[in-house]
Amino acid sequence: MKKFVLHSEYNIINIQSYKDHFGDYLITKPLEESFINNLHNFSVMSRDAFQNSLYKILIDKNIKEDSIIVNAASFDYLVFKDRFLIKNNPHLILDGALYLAKILNIKIINIVLKDYYSEEKNILIKAIAEAEDAGFAYDIKINIYDEQTYYSENHDRITPLSFENKKYIFDLETITQITYLAHIGEFSFKNYGAHENKGTYILSMSGDIISPNIYEFEMYTPIKNIIRAAGGTIKDYSIKCVFTNGFLNPPIDFISFQNMTLDYECFNSFNMNIGNGGICFIREDRCMVRVILKIVQFAKSVSCTKCMPCHYGFDLCEYYINKMLLGNSDNEDYINLKETLEMINTGSICLYIKKLSYCILSSVDMFRDEFLYLIENKVTLYSFIKD
Repeated sequence: MKKFVLHSEYNIINIQSYKDHFGDYLITKPLEESFINNLHNFSVMSRDAFQNSLYKILIDKNIKEDSIIVNAASFDYLVFKDRFLIKNNPHLILDGALYLAKILNIKIINIVLKDYYSEEKNILIKAIAEAEDAGFAYDIKINIYDEQTYYSENHDRITPLSFENKKYIFDLETITQITYLAHIGEFSFKNYGAHENKGTYILSMSGDIISPNIYEFEMYTPIKNIIRAAGGTIKDYSIKCVFTNGFLNPPIDFISFQNMTLDYECFNSFNMNIGNGGICFIREDRCMVRVILKIVQFAKSVSCTKCMPCHYGFDLCEYYINKMLLGNSDNEDYINLKETLEMINTGSICLYIKKLSYCILSSVDMFRDEFLYLIENKVTLYSFIKD
């Protein structure tokens, strides 16, 4: 498997090694209008919550915000690329963030991290100091927030909703991609991928697969090749379904998934987005009732609790599923569970929660037989399996 700049086996640990590899920071170079205009040619530059293109965001003169946010506090279940990108090449992130600030004529960059990203925070602080000493960040202020300091200053938790309301918010992969594109040029960047899908994508592969890890692939790569590169699936068990986009898409059966390609059009044809690149494989003998319970509990953890459907809805979902697992339920509880998920999906004010609840609802529908077996027999279908 190829190694690309985003997934390099050689960490660029200081600013000198970065300059040796790429040259000076982009902020020192003349800003070419043609570069921004060419962004709409690359589908990988459309990765915010609403799938807006980076090109449209950068040319919209009606946005009135005084800072940009670098989201390094991923909310996504089993998606773990943020820490890797920071450790692997912090200067690539800073270079791209400063370049975007230059394009937007903004003087403040806020980088937001999880509380437990202590090592990554120190790596970024060191990189910022090096950039400032080299004169690359002399007129732009860069702040680093963990969840606690962000709450202390803004009196608001870091949640999907709080970030959905921001226009200038960029995930780490988008920032590193734009930096890579700006340095190597449009024609070199087009060497990766095929057809209309140019560039590369980082996938977080997890679950019942031989080698769960982070992998980078060219766009338009057949999914069966991606699975093979990750070592294939657990040989003693077939795969009953695959979750994509960090549990923000409905589950898909393994046969259909293997016939897909890594491109936006193919994913859209299955009513899915590539999104954050999180892929989780679920083998045949796993209890889907318990898997879905885990997703519900994750949904509770990221809820901002500001709207009733989300605040109380996931508590209710957890109640119904636990009632089933304890053997105290009937078919009415299954119906109530589905109605609660439909209520969350319809009434939530947060796009992220809407997608998450739709994933759970689709899973409850897809594995209806397991729920009904549990309700009727007071034991899960795969209760005899020991991991």
